[in-house]
Parts: sequence; structure tokens; C-alpha cells
Amino acid sequence: MGEKKIKLEHFANIVAVAASDGKITDQELELLKDRALEYGLSEPDVNELLDKAESLEFIIPLNNIEREEQLSEAVLMSMIDDDIAEKEYEICLKIAEKLGFDQKYLNHIIELSKKLSR
Repeated sequence: MGEKKIKLEHFANIVAVAASDGKITDQELELLKDRALEYGLSEPDVNELLDKAESLEFIIPLNNIEREEQLSEAVLMSMIDDDIAEKEYEICLKIAEKLGFDQKYLNHIIELSKKLSR
């Protein structure tokens, strides 16, 4: 699979997480823009994904490193406003389970994220 396709899938997954509570906040949008820039994604690609944010399907990466990165990104996106809402937690738990991780591991990632954001 091409590098660009992997980055687009990863970006689509974090867009899906950002939109999971029915809205994308300014803080979430800023993080998404930063990630898009970091991934070298084109503006048309980014806009297309943002336009269909609420209908995006989560894509499971093939290797463990990408799975851990995606779970960490989902948690970071959920905690961007310093709080993880119940719906966001439920989405992160579903993502964790799809990626092959359990609730204990998700809670561990959340705690690590809290420590790193202080």
C-alpha cells in the first residue's frame, strides 16, 4: 500500500473521531490541519474528507505500530478540549476494540495522554 494512501486512511480515521460527537470544534480543526500538513496531504484531499466527516468508516491499519498511533491520535483528538466526553470515550473504546486493544489499554493511553498534556 502506498505511503499516501496510508496517510489518507490515518487522517480519515482521526477526522471520523473528531466528528463522532456531531461537530468538529475549532481546536479539533486546528489539530486536523496540523496533522494534514505533517502528513503532506493536499488541501483538496483534506477538504474532501472533512466534507464527508460524519460518514467516514474507520479503517484498520495492518501493523501494530500504526494501530497504537491511531488509538493515540483518537485519544488526543477526544481530549483536545481537556475533557473526554462519554460519547468520545465510547468511540475511542470501539476504535480500541477494532484495533485489537481492550478497555484497560485504552485507559492506559488516556492516562499517558493526560500526563503528557500537563
